[in-house]
Amino acid sequence: MNSVVRKMFMLLLPVIALAFTGCAGLEFAPKRATWYYHPELPAADRAVAKAQADGKDKECPKEFNAAAKMRDDAYDVYLSCKTQEGIDMAKKAVEMVNALCPKPPAPTPCPTCEPPAPKPTPEKAAEKEVAVIRIVNFDFDKYNIKKVFKPELDMAAQIIKKYPNPSITIDGYTDNKGSFKYNMKLSIKRAEAAKAALVKNGIDGNKIKTVGHSYNDPIADNKTKEGRAKNRRAEIHIVGK
Repeated sequence: MNSVVRKMFMLLLPVIALAFTGCAGLEFAPKRATWYYHPELPAADRAVAKAQADGKDKECPKEFNAAAKMRDDAYDVYLSCKTQEGIDMAKKAVEMVNALCPKPPAPTPCPTCEPPAPKPTPEKAAEKEVAVIRIVNFDFDKYNIKKVFKPELDMAAQIIKKYPNPSITIDGYTDNKGSFKYNMKLSIKRAEAAKAALVKNGIDGNKIKTVGHSYNDPIADNKTKEGRAKNRRAEIHIVGK
């Protein structure tokens, strides 16, 4: 009997060792026959679940479904051994959830209420940035938008359509490989590519301004491959009245 127990212990020993060493930095979140994931993926699960519990799946179903699909795609990519790409997509899913169902700014009440404050005319209505959609990443020296970011562009179009007279600015960026002048042209092409995608979604191109920044304003370290990939991006800034 002792020999049987000893043999079973020896068979389980590698599994126990993996649990205490190989899963360091991962989160226990059993799903799709896998026990451990990088924490960004279960974080995306929690974000989608909370949004659904808050009723955002009914308040803005198209945007919610796009965020949920991005979360699902993140798992598919992650489990296909594209770990970092899956993690980045999970982060995108959280960003999409955080941008769900933006509310127009509430009017500021009159401090004294005597006499009542006049209502602003449409021309003088206060503007407020209601959403920033960040598209990452473009391939090196490319400006075509990957299919994986189509849900974000669809969501941006849905947000824009909620405002009667929105103002949209698209900023294009590059990494620091190559000359500033060459990257300036490339960054403009990336902004224009995002604009073309919005126009295809029914947005008036006359309301969209595109700006190139070359390799200025990086959001990550250009000394690393991962940082440069994140810097090759376009950002859609939506201002509504």
